[in-house]
Amino acid sequence: MQVFGVSKGAVEAPPENAYGAFFTHAAETMVVLDTGLCVVAANLAAQRTLGVTADDTGVGFETLLTEASSDSTLRSLQDVLEGHDLKDPYAVFLQRSNGSAFPASLTAARFEIDDSVLVGVVIHDRSESQAILEELQDEQQLYQSLFDLSPIALREEDFSSIGLWFTRLRRNGVTDIGDYLDANPSEIMDAIEGIKTVRVNRAMIDLMAAKDLAELESFHRDEMTAEVLDSFRHEFITLWEGGTFHEAEFLGLDLAGTPFECRLSMSVQSTDGRQDLSRVIVALQDVTEVRAYQRTLENLIAGKDRFVASISHELRTPLAAVLGLSQELNDMWDDFSSDEAHELMGLVARGANELASLVEDLLLAGQIKAGTGVRATSSDFDLTTEVTNAIEDCLASGDLTEAPAVADAVVRCHADPMRVRQIIRNLLINAGRYGGDTVQVLLSAAPQPTVHVIDEGPGIPTTEWDRIFNPFEQGSGTEAARGALGLGLAISKQLADVMQGSLTYRYHGGKSVFVLTLPAAHGSESG
Repeated sequence: MQVFGVSKGAVEAPPENAYGAFFTHAAETMVVLDTGLCVVAANLAAQRTLGVTADDTGVGFETLLTEASSDSTLRSLQDVLEGHDLKDPYAVFLQRSNGSAFPASLTAARFEIDDSVLVGVVIHDRSESQAILEELQDEQQLYQSLFDLSPIALREEDFSSIGLWFTRLRRNGVTDIGDYLDANPSEIMDAIEGIKTVRVNRAMIDLMAAKDLAELESFHRDEMTAEVLDSFRHEFITLWEGGTFHEAEFLGLDLAGTPFECRLSMSVQSTDGRQDLSRVIVALQDVTEVRAYQRTLENLIAGKDRFVASISHELRTPLAAVLGLSQELNDMWDDFSSDEAHELMGLVARGANELASLVEDLLLAGQIKAGTGVRATSSDFDLTTEVTNAIEDCLASGDLTEAPAVADAVVRCHADPMRVRQIIRNLLINAGRYGGDTVQVLLSAAPQPTVHVIDEGPGIPTTEWDRIFNPFEQGSGTEAARGALGLGLAISKQLADVMQGSLTYRYHGGKSVFVLTLPAAHGSESG
């Protein structure tokens, strides 16, 4: 045992016996203080920890304390001298002889030897434990920051009540929680109400339209949709089977009663294969927009598939006629009379014209899609003439079985006659396919040159009035539309816009009405 810093009246070193050997070689840092709180004995561990040597004399214990710890620690040790044992660890900061400080805790007790009063002090170096504690605090602070600042809605929940519930069920002989919940569906809500919310982040508060954590501390029956209850049911099954992760999608409700499509991820901490149900992390994500985009994409893909099927059908019919009739004319020309050959040639020409129209629509649709624009060369012309020409084209191609009624009017406009005829032809084809038996065409010159194509078809919902002018779209509610390309109206709208006109749709008085408006002829009174 090393003795140093002996103050006046200090006792001699303890005898070299078993107790002395224990003191000297103990792993714990130990010192003995006299009534002046000076160190009279220190074991080897104390010398290593405090950095003092046997040559140091007159060392008061206050020299081993940092300034912040000195006064309060000395008062506590003085209390020990007066008979009040310092049994609970007392936190201090000590400093070594080189001036470096370290955290420690003290325990002290008063004892007497040969009528001398002494204080035994055991010093526990807390440097390592303090470093571990600080590391844990840093990790906790990092976790808290990541939790609070996460853009994903998070809630930490205590499922301890679920664990107790499971224990009771197993004691009662339940082996399959799924079957049990099917037989006792009311217990799902009872179990949910036992779950406690420990914390939530700002994203969760915003997602659920809550004011603060207090509104989310527990679950309420009026918030539970059938899909939410089913999600909890599968969570319980996952936990019952020892799982630590669960995902689900369902339609949820926020506190304002607004539904949203939700993706849930539940994660349970596990130690040595055992679930820690006191800390369950649940992440919620509003996927309403994602699912809407997904459905739009699926509809687009389905629409393109329908388009491929439709165009194959649309092209096959006139192409078969052109090929078949051409081959027949080529092989059997001498067998046909002049009138028969003329009639067959007319059928070939009609099929070729229909093919040309389809190809032209496809090319224009490609230009619209690519954003390269559609060109038109405008001039003054008689709109009535082009309406008549479009009707004759549709009669020749078989898209109309009889000529629609056309109100007499002299209407002149300033546009591209070929493009105008194409628009009117598309409108007449649309009316012939979906508009019933009666198609009517009205022309007016004031206030602007206008063509109304009217049919008695079933019409389309108001919400789709603008959508039908999108490429590859058809109005819902008509079986016939399923075989069409869905290009005619989109192209017609684009052509009308290019010529500074407009094309609109409305359903009024049991009739579908497409209205084409064009610029007036230069110098026309209607302009």
